[in-house]
Amino acid sequence: MFSFRTTDIFKQEDLVLHKGKVMVICNQSAWNPLEKSYTFQGFMQRGNLSCVMVPPEDGLVEHPISNIVPFNTISNSGLSLVFSEDDFISSDAIVLELQDAGCRYFYAPNLIMSLFSFLIAKDANIPVYIIDRPNPSGRQVEGTSLRAGYRSDIGIEGIPHKYGMTIGELATYLHGRLGARFPLHIISCRASTIGKLLMSWTIPLSKDFAGFFTHAFYCGQYLWKGTNISCGEGTLRQYEMFGAPFLEYLDLEDTPIAADSGVYTRWTSFTPDSGLYKGDRCYGYQLMLTPQSQYNSLAHALRLIRCLKDASPSFRILEKEPQQENSLMEMLLGDKELIDFVLGKSSWNETKEHIKVEEQKWIKKTKKSLLYEDEPLFRIK
Repeated sequence: MFSFRTTDIFKQEDLVLHKGKVMVICNQSAWNPLEKSYTFQGFMQRGNLSCVMVPPEDGLVEHPISNIVPFNTISNSGLSLVFSEDDFISSDAIVLELQDAGCRYFYAPNLIMSLFSFLIAKDANIPVYIIDRPNPSGRQVEGTSLRAGYRSDIGIEGIPHKYGMTIGELATYLHGRLGARFPLHIISCRASTIGKLLMSWTIPLSKDFAGFFTHAFYCGQYLWKGTNISCGEGTLRQYEMFGAPFLEYLDLEDTPIAADSGVYTRWTSFTPDSGLYKGDRCYGYQLMLTPQSQYNSLAHALRLIRCLKDASPSFRILEKEPQQENSLMEMLLGDKELIDFVLGKSSWNETKEHIKVEEQKWIKKTKKSLLYEDEPLFRIK
């Protein structure tokens, strides 16, 4: 059973939302500026809130209201989010409200996949209501689908790096792909007060996704985490610049493969106050969007990584951990063709064509799962 609804969650007439016990899964972005309260507080006032489940390290975990609200932190195993039967034993319905980043590295897609897989495994018939949100990364699709050989806790197999869908649309797609039978109800993002009054990045999505421009660079610049290059962690411009102490004399200005018409690249230096190279002076580049231009952050990041591999003898892609089958970079890229390119085994023209075909496949595959027909997915041609 599936439905797409165009009125606010608290205007729904479903008996289970009024009389049943409701579990709310949310992050700190589920705050209503008109009511000056969180979604779960509305069910508290109705007297039928069973519990609130919050992702690990989300800002809500430390909120003073956690002293009076039945908060549970979703179990964290590596990067996966784990549910147990005890989490659902006293709930009749699930309301999920998360601001997603639109990228498969972010935890929201894994959370939904974990939730759906759990409900299917338990043959549960609990209705799930997802309060949809606009995708801060927009409708643009970037990259290739995660291959089975690189399956890990980072992303869902078959999902591209940037998928262009809202979290409600992605849930609709996964519900169908998994053949789920539990009821799924999507509350349109256009029915939400939050969506009308706040931009999707106004409340930080997570501790490392807080900037106005973060969404434009996140998908590509996150890849530096698989290398010994800082992605600006520990600065006010995380994912908007990259660098390392050993790149002091790096010059990308006359390197065609590193150029992209969608951004300006400006030499810069920074000293992180946390993370990789904490307290050390780093040298690199700041990325700045050019006005009225399109930008594929994943494609640009691949070229930058290849460029640094060729230009700096100190650059390296991190080795895999003893318990892992693949390195972090391999898990993030999730595609042999992309891995071969950054390792210098294939040309950019070959890789560019591969990305183009994969992006087109995803746009075609997900067309029936889109809920906002006036906003089709697209790719940069």
